[in-house]
Amino acid sequence: MKRSGIAILAVAIAVLVSGTSLAGPPLDGVYDSTDLGGPVELGRYSESYLAPNGSLDPGTTLNAQSFDGTNLGLQWHYWCSTQVTAPVLLVDNVNANGDGNRTYMKTFVGGYIWLNGTGPWANGDPDYPGIITTYTEFETIQYVNWVRVAAVTNIQASGKFDAYPAECLTFGVGNGSEVGSTDFGDMKPATYPELLQQSTCDPGMPYGGWWDFFTITLTITGCTTPVEEATWGSIKAIYAE
Repeated sequence: MKRSGIAILAVAIAVLVSGTSLAGPPLDGVYDSTDLGGPVELGRYSESYLAPNGSLDPGTTLNAQSFDGTNLGLQWHYWCSTQVTAPVLLVDNVNANGDGNRTYMKTFVGGYIWLNGTGPWANGDPDYPGIITTYTEFETIQYVNWVRVAAVTNIQASGKFDAYPAECLTFGVGNGSEVGSTDFGDMKPATYPELLQQSTCDPGMPYGGWWDFFTITLTITGCTTPVEEATWGSIKAIYAE
């Protein structure tokens, strides 16, 4: 075998053994939002309803995106998870006059997540698309005379990336505040995510609410890199004279 062939073979063996490449899974870390001193952009969020005053009803579909002060969704985006069952009432502090608050647990299923490959988790891939595996929202609604007037929320969720099989992503929102709703006669500003249709995830639903998201924490731990299969015999066949 020529010297050049030996050199090429050595490189091939090294790649086979290491299984590494320039691209890789997102870097492990705990990434906080900018209000907590971290690098993750704050977010904006919408929930579409199938009918007026339907924020607690099955069919509610979410759409959340990062917001840099001008643009939506340049750093992170998750969307199209849908509430399929009635929420669970956890706390009821509404009095006989209909004044007070109630806290509900809402469970969503399905949906997608996307991280930009230039974010603080960057490790060679241009981006990191994936799916949501669990999503739970704890929403506290304030009532006056039985009418919903305001709401705050907290989120706990997890996911995994298409190219990396491990469920290695968790993310949470410690403080979400409702900004407006079609139930109040408001019109959604263009700087909030679109109200999505449940079945197609396309924009265009006429009913819903929109929120600001703060105190976000995104944790990535243990994503794995798939290794392309190869054999010693196949490498010898390629480089043998």
